[in-house]
Amino acid sequence: MAEEAVKIIAGNAAGQASEPCLDSGSDAVKTNACIKQTDSAKQIASWLAESFSSLRKRQKRLKTLKDFGPMKYTEDMAIADLTSISVNTGSAKVQTSSISKIPERVALMLSSGYVEKMQEKMNQEYEDLCSELEYVSWQLDIIDAAMEERMTERQRVVFRWIYLEKMSLRYIHDNLMPEFSTFTIKETRDKALLRLETEVKMRATRDIGNPFFSQIHKEVEKELLNDRYDGESDSSIRKTNRRPPRHRKAQKAGKTEERVSCITG
Repeated sequence: MAEEAVKIIAGNAAGQASEPCLDSGSDAVKTNACIKQTDSAKQIASWLAESFSSLRKRQKRLKTLKDFGPMKYTEDMAIADLTSISVNTGSAKVQTSSISKIPERVALMLSSGYVEKMQEKMNQEYEDLCSELEYVSWQLDIIDAAMEERMTERQRVVFRWIYLEKMSLRYIHDNLMPEFSTFTIKETRDKALLRLETEVKMRATRDIGNPFFSQIHKEVEKELLNDRYDGESDSSIRKTNRRPPRHRKAQKAGKTEERVSCITG
């Protein structure tokens, strides 16, 4: 598949004088609320690209779990759980410390609605799973739309190799695109990221009320803050590990010579 893609790209490279320009984005600024989101479009696009591979895996796993449907919690399952673990239903707890016999303890928990509470918990977990799947699919839809509608064929292939299949620029040059320099491949990657950024801006303008956009914006901001904190921590560590200045060493050497001269004198 990779070799076929290379042949297609090589065939189109000669006749492709220049790649299409980005959309003008005249609709990118409609409201002040949208401007706040589009200011971070570059960070969001980069975050989506880096997450491309993991998002695919998450989507596949979540779809499999969703197909099973919500789990049915039965009384037999409750009895098995209650006889093997300590009693704790989460928010609602039942005082069973004074009950020494397991059957009596299980009967008390069952009569207090343990099965129904556990079923509600599992239903909520399934709803959370469906919401997560919808959020992941929304992110992938942005990436797929940018790849199919905005990127050139070469940009699309390079983007997929780098961010989905996790290939390095050097590997792509040495094994898949030897006719292009690593600098050219990097330029193609950067242009693909610009196309993705344009798609993010368009979605921010169109889907102002979409809660997913607010969610991804917060996640990116949180990651940037963590990276900044880690960078400051590394910087402080480097400062503490620095060697003392040379003039201090010279002063220490001078004091040593004075002590030696005093002793010998």
